Amino acid sequence: MKKYYLLFCLFFTLFNLQAQQNILSGRVVDSLSNQGIPYASISILDAQQKVLDGMISDSVGKFEFNKLKQGNYQLQIKSIGYKQYASKINMTRNGRMDLGEILLTPAVNQIGQISISAGQTPQKHSADRQTYQASQYKNAVGGTALDIVKNLPAVALDGQGNLSVRGNAGLMVLINGKPSLVDPTSILNQIAANDVSEVEFISSPSAQFDPDGKAGIINIKTKKNITSGFSWIMNLQGGLPSIDDYDNVKKQQRYGADIAFQFKQEKLELNGSANYLRNDNAGFRDGDVNTIIGDRQTFFPSKGERSFDKYNYGLRLNGSYEFNDQNNISIGLLASKKYQDRIADIHYTNRTVKPSTGELLGTSNYFNPNLQNKQGEFYLVDLTYLFKVNPQHAFTLGAIYEHANIHGSTKNANIENGMDTVQYTDNRYTNPLNGLRLQFNHQWKMKAGELLSGYQLRSDKQRGNFEYWESSSGNNNLQLIPEFTGKLKATNLVHAFYSQFDRKLERTQYSLGLRYEYYQRDVLLLDRNEEFPYSIHQLYPSFNLMHDLGNNLSWKIAAARRVQRNNNFELNPIPEREHSETLEQGDPELLPEFITNAETGLVKKLKNGTVFLNAYFQHSKNPIQRVNSVYADTILHRVFTNADYSKRFGAELGANGKVFPWLTLNLGINAYHYSISGKVLDYEDTKTNSDWVYNINSGLQASLGKNWSTGLQVNYLSERPTVQGVDSRFLTPHFNLSKSFLKGAMTAQLQWQNIELGDWGVNEQRISTWDKDFYTTTNYIYEKNILLLNLNINLQRLNQLIKLPKSEFGEKEF
Repeated sequence: MKKYYLLFCLFFTLFNLQAQQNILSGRVVDSLSNQGIPYASISILDAQQKVLDGMISDSVGKFEFNKLKQGNYQLQIKSIGYKQYASKINMTRNGRMDLGEILLTPAVNQIGQISISAGQTPQKHSADRQTYQASQYKNAVGGTALDIVKNLPAVALDGQGNLSVRGNAGLMVLINGKPSLVDPTSILNQIAANDVSEVEFISSPSAQFDPDGKAGIINIKTKKNITSGFSWIMNLQGGLPSIDDYDNVKKQQRYGADIAFQFKQEKLELNGSANYLRNDNAGFRDGDVNTIIGDRQTFFPSKGERSFDKYNYGLRLNGSYEFNDQNNISIGLLASKKYQDRIADIHYTNRTVKPSTGELLGTSNYFNPNLQNKQGEFYLVDLTYLFKVNPQHAFTLGAIYEHANIHGSTKNANIENGMDTVQYTDNRYTNPLNGLRLQFNHQWKMKAGELLSGYQLRSDKQRGNFEYWESSSGNNNLQLIPEFTGKLKATNLVHAFYSQFDRKLERTQYSLGLRYEYYQRDVLLLDRNEEFPYSIHQLYPSFNLMHDLGNNLSWKIAAARRVQRNNNFELNPIPEREHSETLEQGDPELLPEFITNAETGLVKKLKNGTVFLNAYFQHSKNPIQRVNSVYADTILHRVFTNADYSKRFGAELGANGKVFPWLTLNLGINAYHYSISGKVLDYEDTKTNSDWVYNINSGLQASLGKNWSTGLQVNYLSERPTVQGVDSRFLTPHFNLSKSFLKGAMTAQLQWQNIELGDWGVNEQRISTWDKDFYTTTNYIYEKNILLLNLNINLQRLNQLIKLPKSEFGEKEF
């Protein structure tokens, strides 16, 4: 018994000695973005600078030493792209020391790279682009890539979901440098915000990029592993139904989830994600229209529901394998689905008068239930092979295949007296798209610089079937109406040759490029045997320069020629009855819009942030406009046309950084003067319109301590002119509150979107157009006060923290 007692005492003593070990912990944080720095190297040194212990920070920047004895030490932290950190530590007996957040300052890059700063800074600038860290936009958590992009300094998103940059709606979107034929908002809505690491805005693209998109290029970079191993991150989202009453028939559903994985081991790298998001929105519209035909003027004001039921989900996978130093292959896969029901149940109160005398000619009231459904399944495969002949020469061969199955319908009914169906229509369509892109590049690194040359083939085909069915007097006998029915085949073909020279001097970097393209398109109405061919040869020069002026100040200048090609929706001449008061139609003879851009700017690196100022000018020939004319007394004809020209000149100011150690600011202000002129449809006089336009994207994010943070983001777009009218301002403020748990393995966030601000008209937009024979104005009222709860889980970190029970004896026997 005495022997067992001595063993027990020895065990108890050793246990107490272990328990008395001192614990040192902390979190390594970027001084600008306030984000944790993963995989930083942390060392404990003694008085003789000898390393006693070391580790790397986890995925959120945290570390903990738990076997330190009493004494004086030096803590040393290193991370690529940051200045080294060192601090003296005095550990007392049986103590626990939490150093809290340790701020690392980003190091300034070498002049040769012409980049303002390195590391996880919120934004970086180079000769042709601005790069933004996605993590700084907290209000985008749980959403899509679109929720990140809309916060960039020169970007604006209006109530109709139209994305514009510096006032231009034409934008090209790349995912990891790879383009898609799908429209920008659709492709951005198919990428989870939590899967995005950076967003690049390329304002003046060089010759290696497609010249498409008058607003430039947005490149979405998804997250990739920087160390070997396997990691998972999951995000869950849930939201409340509408707080305010919009008299909508159905309750809104808001929930979603996404999960992403990253794997890297030796020569193989994989990363992928899966996401689902259901995000319905309530709403209301209030319109007023009047038309004049001869001596009859018809007024048809309207009010009613305008809401959206929508969801999207998708899978993404990227992989690369390095066979050796000379050969590398990568593949990317994307599969997704987008679904949207737009419900517009509108009550009309019609009144017809004789303008010359004021005599009332008639009245009628009716209800127009309208359901527009849009669906699409999207598939994309891209393959890239890189062959390095030697350090000077490399060849790249790339191929992208894309298929989109786009289909939907628009159902309309005109109901009088609450029960008599005067008319019922059903527009149905299928519009599948197939696209192929082949590209071959040669990269030549010379002493004088770097020359990139290549050839690119782009081809896409879309074959649409559009049917218009109608019945009257309440019967169910739908009849096909040939006037609004047809089959369309649209093809686009581009052959491109390009060459681009880049050179880096001691203080200057510049790029010269020239791209030649032969573009051919053909719109064929199969059932009418009508063909509308178009082809053109064009040169697209580009120039970019950035010069270091010293004192952390850089100057840049850029110029480029670009094109905004017509999409197949704008070219489709088969009419569609969108709802009771409009008939939509494209024009197969539309011309592409050709744009000349020029800009110059200054970038200043501050101690705790960055400030930049850019001035720009743009001239557009054949600007594409959506305009109205009178089709019938209660129907407007909405079509696409070319104006003669448009011009805009303006400036954008951006800033980011720490106002206080606990408060981070991101600010973007863009202001420009816009003018447009041209003849519209059959109207004899030339239309001109011009005005100043501005937008503000501003956010504050505060660290409250004890793992709490909060933020406010405001997006504001001012009133702006169109060739036929004006679109009103658009304001959306958002609030977020976050709390992290389990040493950063889990983060919960409350979002309050579209905060109502009294009579400020938050999340509302009025669109007005007019001419001699009509006037229309509609106020679209979108949902306010949306509450969402997000839960982000780092599964790798959580697995390290949660120690589940396991077999001790059975495992040995097994």
